[in-house]
Amino acid sequence: MDWRNRSAYVFIKTFKGKATNVWKRFQTWDNVIGTWIVSGDYDVIVWFDAQDMETVHRCVAEIKKWNEVEQTNSHMVYNGFKTEKWWWESPAGSWVLIREHMLQDPQKLQKWDWITSGASIPGEYDYISWVTGNSWDEVWNHLMELKTENWETVPTVPIKSWWNERWKDYGWWG
Repeated sequence: MDWRNRSAYVFIKTFKGKATNVWKRFQTWDNVIGTWIVSGDYDVIVWFDAQDMETVHRCVAEIKKWNEVEQTNSHMVYNGFKTEKWWWESPAGSWVLIREHMLQDPQKLQKWDWITSGASIPGEYDYISWVTGNSWDEVWNHLMELKTENWETVPTVPIKSWWNERWKDYGWWG
């Protein structure tokens, strides 16, 4: 299932000790597919979806007003894909930023059944994908497989995850 120009992944750096508060605030927003407290330079990732990019822009503008938020980095989705699987079905999973080498075809990311979704985003990396496994060892093995095919990867491991499972019934794929 493909989608385009209606989603954004927002990476949020919070002030010390505020990540959990920010992460919980998104769990009541209807247009949030999921939110995660993550490892790395940012503290929280939130995935927005709306009928138009103006709504997504308003959501990001609201976040920037919060006292707990130090910085945001928005990645509007040009186009993306989702498989028939649901992100929350696997016991382990990680967001992975992917950079192309040798002009790979993004459709090649869809060949693996352990990538639940992928989106083309602007910025330093070309794609963000959800890589799953039945264990963390399996996720790491999948990341190694991506590397052996010359994809440059940066995993952003969730420490806490919240998926809006209502999207199963009313998202654009519903």
